[in-house]
Amino acid sequence: MAVKSISTRAQICGRGERCHGGHSAVEQSSYISRTTMHSEYDGQTYYPKYSEDLVYTAVMLPDNAPEEYKDPGKLWNAVETYETGAKAQLARTYRVELPNEWNYELATKVMRDYVQRNFVDKGMCAQFAIHDSENRKTGQRNLHCHILLTMRSLDAQGHWMAKQRKEYLKDENGERIPLMDKKTGQQKTDKQHRKQWKCVTIPTNDWSSKENAKRWRKDLADTINAVNQRIGMTEDFWEHRSFKEQGLEIVPQIHLGEKASAMERAGVQTIRGDINREIIANNAVIQMARAAYEQAKENLRVISAIPASAVKAIKSEILDMIREAAKRNHERLKLPIIKGKFLRLMSDRASLQNKSQMEDFVRKMGWTSFAEMKSFKHEQEQKYSAISTQRLDMQKRAVYLQSLLDAYREYEPYIKFHKEQWAVTGWARKKYERQHISELAFYDAHRSHIKGMITEADKKITPRTWRQELAAVQASLDRTQKPYAELVTNLSAVEVLEYNRDDLNRMLANESRQKKQIAARVQNRREEAL
Repeated sequence: MAVKSISTRAQICGRGERCHGGHSAVEQSSYISRTTMHSEYDGQTYYPKYSEDLVYTAVMLPDNAPEEYKDPGKLWNAVETYETGAKAQLARTYRVELPNEWNYELATKVMRDYVQRNFVDKGMCAQFAIHDSENRKTGQRNLHCHILLTMRSLDAQGHWMAKQRKEYLKDENGERIPLMDKKTGQQKTDKQHRKQWKCVTIPTNDWSSKENAKRWRKDLADTINAVNQRIGMTEDFWEHRSFKEQGLEIVPQIHLGEKASAMERAGVQTIRGDINREIIANNAVIQMARAAYEQAKENLRVISAIPASAVKAIKSEILDMIREAAKRNHERLKLPIIKGKFLRLMSDRASLQNKSQMEDFVRKMGWTSFAEMKSFKHEQEQKYSAISTQRLDMQKRAVYLQSLLDAYREYEPYIKFHKEQWAVTGWARKKYERQHISELAFYDAHRSHIKGMITEADKKITPRTWRQELAAVQASLDRTQKPYAELVTNLSAVEVLEYNRDDLNRMLANESRQKKQIAARVQNRREEAL
């Protein structure tokens, strides 16, 4: 199984220079939905450059959002109109990579669920669009999804709320604490001569937390792996960790950007493109050396596992079929036009067309008849059904435990504030509560969130037990991976052999009919001549 590093990119769309996700939410919506849109804020009409790659687009809203926001034009114009600051942050953009092997229906279903769980359920308005472009030179597909998210919460009436709120600090008597000017010793005032008081700024939501990007990235990788496992597509394991976090000496490529990407597609080399080409070349050297080493070990293992008796010539109807079918198809076997249940799980399908490799496979199995192969297939299918069900249950449990640990990781920093709160009494406790009002509020919120996630009846928060169980589940998944892959490989080979047998029988039957027809015509002509 190949490990594939998932590609995601989160940026801020805003009017400030530091916002690299665009400067107009309406423009971003127009770009991802491939529709013409007009911005009421800047008066511009945005025309999308491409349209042929759009697969699906939709707006998803929390329950308290106005119904009219289902129209992306009204939603993002409302966002831009409400934000008056010259450096205002308008929206968050999030681009994610998807498996190219997925069909559009599956990609749409998975992304709707992903957007609902990670963003809409948290109170965000979200627009997502799935694109499927193709590299003109290589023909490589690029299935991906753009997500555009609001940054302000909505109140119960559907009105935009403030991004932050002030919490005034109070003394032991419950009075606000004045903000003093150190030079004059007097209380500070603003330009309107209003007195200033000590306060803290508390975000009204936690959507801008730095941990969110990691959490979204991990949830996406877990979702893709779980879906791939469910549909039996196990060629790749999607990894959310960076190369550095994995301990790999691989340098990640830099982001090209829209202009550089367009120039590269047109055949014009750019500085950023040159940098990436150098990175790719250097990484290729590292990966080739590692791959050569792993392949050498695998070849040695396979050769050592084949008994001497298995390579002797065996009179086998399966071997005869392979040779005859390959002779009629440029010394290669055919693959089914409609992929079989197991064949579509294979990434290296070309090896199943190789005549020599398939002959070696049959000799290794010791088959002499298709009846033996059919019996083997039935036995392997039963094993596959059992192990795939077992692995799916383990993966669901692993995702559940990991989500609990992720939630606990956010909850853990606030535990000390709760302990310190109850370590003191009386006025000291009240003073502590005023000084740490936001931390204690986050403690209660995170604790309530975790309790809601726990499905066990006791609702106990036990991170150590979760970690131990997760490690055990991961170990079980690792142990079953090799036998699972072997079952898929064996059953895929059987599917190819069965298809070529049936195809050869059809060709032989047609040839036999044609010979009989020719013989009949010849006989008729002879009789007519007499």
